[in-house]
Amino acid sequence: MTETGLTQNQIGDLLSLTLSTIFVMSAPVLFTGLVIGFLISIFQAATQINEVTLVFIPKMFATGLVLWMTGSFVFGELERLFDQIRAILPLITPGGAF
Repeated sequence: MTETGLTQNQIGDLLSLTLSTIFVMSAPVLFTGLVIGFLISIFQAATQINEVTLVFIPKMFATGLVLWMTGSFVFGELERLFDQIRAILPLITPGGAF
């Protein structure tokens, strides 16, 4: 047991949970940017149009759309993470003093 009251396994589980939640929350936006960038790069290679805004503007709109569509899911995951951290707080601060 460490001086915080958590075992090493509990700390590892908390770290694993946090990292997996970050991955799940960021995956829709990152995947959208990847797909849009790939499709536009194929279009640019086929047409030989090399315009910077041709990549930036569609990515910006697609990212905003995905954030709008997945916002409740992302914040639900964040709420779930905070609920689990709140359940662990009494172990971090023995005696319940915050």
